[in-house]
Amino acid sequence: MANEQFDFPGRIAEIEIDESAAVCVDQVGDEITIVIASVVGVYFEVTADQAIELSRALALAAANAKKYSASTEA
Repeated sequence: MANEQFDFPGRIAEIEIDESAAVCVDQVGDEITIVIASVVGVYFEVTADQAIELSRALALAAANAKKYSASTEA
């Protein structure tokens, strides 16, 4: 993901959600752009602090989801 080479300069990650949607993260200088690409694209420019907050929220949600999955499998 983050170590892949992309044609677009500044592309950090391109995460495919399904065949018709993806989330892309681009960073050039101090500008960070999050793109939700589907039939229509939605672009968000966020600050570094907002990006950190978003990544923490996603990490927490992922950890909680894994705990939930583990508890329902037991």
